[in-house]
Amino acid sequence: MKRNTFDLNAKFSYKKINSELKNFLNIYKKRPIKNNDGGCRINHAFAIYYILKKLKPKLVIESGVYKGQTTWLIEKTLPKTKLICIDINLSQRKYVSKKAKYSNIDFKFHDFSKIPLNTLVFFDDHVNHLDRIKETNFFKIKNIIFEDNYNNKDGDFQTIKQLYENHKFIHNESFFSYIKTFFLFLKMIFKKIISNKYNAFKDLDIIKNRIRDFYFYKNYKNNIKNNINFYFEFPPLVKIKMKTKKPLLKKINLRSSELFQELKFYNYITFIKLK
Repeated sequence: MKRNTFDLNAKFSYKKINSELKNFLNIYKKRPIKNNDGGCRINHAFAIYYILKKLKPKLVIESGVYKGQTTWLIEKTLPKTKLICIDINLSQRKYVSKKAKYSNIDFKFHDFSKIPLNTLVFFDDHVNHLDRIKETNFFKIKNIIFEDNYNNKDGDFQTIKQLYENHKFIHNESFFSYIKTFFLFLKMIFKKIISNKYNAFKDLDIIKNRIRDFYFYKNYKNNIKNNINFYFEFPPLVKIKMKTKKPLLKKINLRSSELFQELKFYNYITFIKLK
């Protein structure tokens, strides 16, 4: 076993993880957004907190900002760490950081040529995980958190967990969504017809993200796995109605019914270390 893998296994033991829970809860009760439906909640927030505390990256890149709860959490966990926050729609923010650099340009189009060696990227953007792994590897970033790592029964995009389960994602959308995608495609074709200077790349990217079907062959699957040095699905705090790892606790005493409801939300949040 490689030394760095051994070190990571030690850092991610249940005993080590549980030792940080009290400190996390003291921070989390001060969160600015009490109802973060559609965003990160207590199970995933604790996972993010713990991973950041153990890795202490000099730079965190957050792809998928939404209301800004995880931006706040990253700041509170590592106050001295630099932060880049990316979302193609920044208008939904309720918490806006004074120290973060914001961008509405997709992750893959940034200049990350001079970032620190121990940078960590946090993906909560519902983009194909296999594409994100290839892009992250291109930027020589080794540490990744995937917030929504759906299994083969759930989700709206291809995840690394689905790949491990040999599941090729098929995106089923509403009829009206398909109609909208169809007209976007027609609009793109029309632009190509009337102008030889029109570049369809951005519009094709929009269409790709609307219909997220994905297919892979066995050799592709093995090459993705061979680029991963460490894979850890962070367990939920308590037992939930999903097939998961052993929960961290048998029960948790929470006075807030709001937090009690949050405990039910869990999507196999995962930390990955690339080779």
